[in-house]
Amino acid sequence: MPADFPKSRTQKLKHLKVYDQLYELIQSGTFPPGSQLPSEADLAEQTQVSRMTLRKALSLLRDDGFLRNVPGVGHFVLAPDMGETDAKPGPPLHPVYAYCTEVPDTTELSFRMEPPTKAITGSFGLYTPAVVIADRWYKRGSVPVAYSLSILPIEQIGAQKIDLNTPDELLEFLEKTCYQLMGSLKRTCSHSTAGNFSSTTYTLSDRDSFLLVLENIYDKNRRIVMQSKHYIPFDRFKIEILFEKESASGR
Repeated sequence: MPADFPKSRTQKLKHLKVYDQLYELIQSGTFPPGSQLPSEADLAEQTQVSRMTLRKALSLLRDDGFLRNVPGVGHFVLAPDMGETDAKPGPPLHPVYAYCTEVPDTTELSFRMEPPTKAITGSFGLYTPAVVIADRWYKRGSVPVAYSLSILPIEQIGAQKIDLNTPDELLEFLEKTCYQLMGSLKRTCSHSTAGNFSSTTYTLSDRDSFLLVLENIYDKNRRIVMQSKHYIPFDRFKIEILFEKESASGR
């Protein structure tokens, strides 16, 4: 290294060296998927760097999809991303399954039927005598990791022959069938602080910071079939976007 190489630049590179060390430990299986890393104090001592330098390395490892941070608990190693799930032809995935890094294993459903408010009627752009409002809390084990709220005109329930006495039929439509039958959909992603009080039954995060996915699903005649809000805690979401160039044979 040249003698006049800026010392500040050398200091900035330290966290990259720590990144490489931890990456190799993860890849070698020293820290296997699902395992928790040692505390920051222990890691800083092992790598012989300051806590600030270590945190920079951990931040990069999180950004690159190797670690997940659980506030107040620690860092956990993520399983390798095998990729291509969303790249395969077919209907889109429900936002919680597409964007939440904690894959839920159970879903708690609650729904009710109500007369529509003026706001609901205005957003749907059509008259309906009643709407079905469905809440879902997505859990990993017993821990809630995301929340969805969906509103459907009662006519959609009848058209799809959904038996509300059998809640699993409604859940199947909300999670899968609506995407298979849709003509198009629009998703708008933004930051929200409303996740915890919207969820009501459960606290999703100890921080009021969420990815909010607003979703409109349309039929082939561009009529709204369903409107949804999906809340994912800021430390549990990841969005991947794939663009493919159309081949000459596909024109």
